[in-house]
Amino acid sequence: MFNNLCNAPPTASTNQDKLARYLAAPTEAVGDVIAWWFKNRKMYPCLSHMALDYLSIPATSVDIERVFSHGRLLLPHVCNRLTAQMTCALMCLSNRSRLGFIEDDDVLAIASLLEVPEDEGAKEGDVLMPEGWDTILVEQE
Repeated sequence: MFNNLCNAPPTASTNQDKLARYLAAPTEAVGDVIAWWFKNRKMYPCLSHMALDYLSIPATSVDIERVFSHGRLLLPHVCNRLTAQMTCALMCLSNRSRLGFIEDDDVLAIASLLEVPEDEGAKEGDVLMPEGWDTILVEQE
């Protein structure tokens, strides 16, 4: 969301100077915060961009339990053997799959992995995952 805030990457001291200038400015009573940031976008270009992104997120009247109930659909209410890491990975996979970020070939490759031998303490259906299986790779342009 905050990618490409400024065209040229400023130095750390420049950003700190702009932030210090904003924080040192006298406060003023404002009725419309979004309009204030829009009006002052030239004075604080990076801060205003970030503030406008943050402040323009729509509020929701949806019950918070409903928003986060996807985990309950993934996990049974009692007795499951999934680790927190696996639960997180499955929830991310589900969302990214619906958005088209997951390739079918990758899912098939994981599905074809061998099960962990039971003599290693595994239970039926456990799959041996390769090192780094849960690493999310982000391509940079």
